[in-house]
Amino acid sequence: MSLAYPNPELASSKVSLRAWAYDDLPCVAEASTDPEIPKGTTVPAEFTEEAGAAWIERQWSRQTTGQGLSLAIVERATTKSVGLVYLGLRTPDGHCEIGYWLVPSARGRGLGTEAVMLSSRWVLASTDVYRLFAHVVPGNTASNALLRKTGFSEEGRLRSYLAYDERRLDVISFSLLEEDL
Repeated sequence: MSLAYPNPELASSKVSLRAWAYDDLPCVAEASTDPEIPKGTTVPAEFTEEAGAAWIERQWSRQTTGQGLSLAIVERATTKSVGLVYLGLRTPDGHCEIGYWLVPSARGRGLGTEAVMLSSRWVLASTDVYRLFAHVVPGNTASNALLRKTGFSEEGRLRSYLAYDERRLDVISFSLLEEDL
């Protein structure tokens, strides 16, 4: 199983989702300044243009190596990238993990909700993926609320599941199935 970039791009009135481009370096630079994003992702903690370009190239490689898709979240009003949605395949089971982040300046306007709604519906309705899952630390109330708002069901707590910032954290496990749509 592999995922191809959606054609046409996924879009709502607020956001569109597309492949990353070198023009998205300002988004990567802002993500690098967030105290949490670099700890839980591969976004460089110390931004340079070279490190940012290497990060974008890694996002492209996720598709070419069959790992999944990394999509830039683009705010339609400004046409600037403001975050990421990652769809990571767990083959051959037909499971797919969803991950996402928004730069600090883009939070609180429903852009993440729109991006997760678009990507989750697309991957379940248009590909062989039948189960989408997410893991979120209990204290991340915004992310927990976003998943509930987009139809994900809470499945339970996985104790000491996530290695994060040199410590182990519990996560809340969520899922969305094709039949839930």
